Amino acid sequence: MDKDFGGFKNILIIGLGLIGGSIAVSLKSSGYRGKIYGFDLSSERVKKAVELQAVDEAYTQLEDIPWDEIDLVILATPVKTFEEIAKKIKPFLRKDTVVTDVGSVKGSLVEKIQNILSPVKFIGAHPIAGTEKEGIENAVVGLFKGKKLILTIDREDESTKRLEKFWTDLGAKVEVMDPHTHDFVFASVSHLPHAVAFALVDALIELSKETGIDLFLYPGAGFKDFTRIAASSPTVWKDIFIENKDNVVHTIERFIQSMEKLKEYIQKEDEDNLIRILSESREKRLSLD
Repeated sequence: MDKDFGGFKNILIIGLGLIGGSIAVSLKSSGYRGKIYGFDLSSERVKKAVELQAVDEAYTQLEDIPWDEIDLVILATPVKTFEEIAKKIKPFLRKDTVVTDVGSVKGSLVEKIQNILSPVKFIGAHPIAGTEKEGIENAVVGLFKGKKLILTIDREDESTKRLEKFWTDLGAKVEVMDPHTHDFVFASVSHLPHAVAFALVDALIELSKETGIDLFLYPGAGFKDFTRIAASSPTVWKDIFIENKDNVVHTIERFIQSMEKLKEYIQKEDEDNLIRILSESREKRLSLD
């Protein structure tokens, strides 16, 4: 099937960080023939995006953007900024422009943005892809190939079909999920692991202070692999944790229960239960490969 990227002729990416930049460079490498515009509050990021030829034009002022040419707007900023951005761009949007995002929190946020932008169509989207690095200079060509892309919609219409084609042409595997289900799922498999990684590094900071031993002089490969995501953007993850607060807190509480159970088995030298829980965890992890 020919790539037409949903028929979106010109695209505006708001937020020229890793994900926004990766969308831009992946579009160009995949044969997208329309214009790619960028927007960012950082003049340095705007300059870098143009220098890297990730975008055709980039701006730091909304009123400078050629809005009449824009068919698709992608919000690629921290999720806490979405409502403010939606309010600011609404006066500029054509009624047939589609607005989407790449945020990892949906839930009631999707409904809020839909209400702000109505009658302009907003479709929540979440690519399950990324790295711990920041900035458009770390953009990855083909970042979304073979990765899942979650569309959070209540019904399918022509706009959602176009957006599904857009992501399919970038190589993503599109799935549809209810926004609230999405937030529980990704609190469990993404937000919780990040919280654990941040907390583990914090624990070693405190243990280093407690003992006077710089434990970060002795990290093994396992520690580096496990805590890689603790190098992710504090601003991005602060917003994610707060915006998905209820689900994140629930999953942290469940994790604490699991840690308490493991702690109990170790204290009691309960070999049978230790073998059981370690074996179950090992088997489940091996099933992912």
